[in-house]
Amino acid sequence: MKKLLFIICITLALSTSALAGEKIDPSDFICAELVAMPTTTGEPSLFEALQIDGYASARLNNAVADPQIMAPLLEQVYVACQAATTEKVLTFWQKARETWPVAEDGPWKADKTTCGDYAANKEDGSGFVIWLDGYNRQKNSRTASVLESDDVLKIFLDNCEKQPKALMLDVMKGNSGASSP
Repeated sequence: MKKLLFIICITLALSTSALAGEKIDPSDFICAELVAMPTTTGEPSLFEALQIDGYASARLNNAVADPQIMAPLLEQVYVACQAATTEKVLTFWQKARETWPVAEDGPWKADKTTCGDYAANKEDGSGFVIWLDGYNRQKNSRTASVLESDDVLKIFLDNCEKQPKALMLDVMKGNSGASSP
């Protein structure tokens, strides 16, 4: 049931337009911003959590996106942020991440998932695109987000579709639509 809820949330997050308004900088995102975000379910935003988790995972050299821990991890960080609104979310996220087991395998891996893997399961992979964006931005600090705008996201997804054997991360790194800061 949790996996189904996660998939529904991710599908809704990626189906909204104007992703540029959703994009955050995981290294500078503060708790007050997380706590102040409007919610439709009474839960904090999974979209931003995926970006931050991808970023934190890259810092911890963890290449596996683990959707099973997202909800409890987000809840733990959200509670901590309510008490310290001026702190960076990433600080709490990394501390919380260290308390959870690290997935060693799964269907979505930064260093193994190809564009063909994504094409075969786009609905489940939507959240991985958001997570991988955060991962890529930490690993390649001069890389802009592929979530910069709907147009940039479309360029990335089109480039990925044309290269089914390429790693999604490699296509993301070389995405012609994203510019360096």
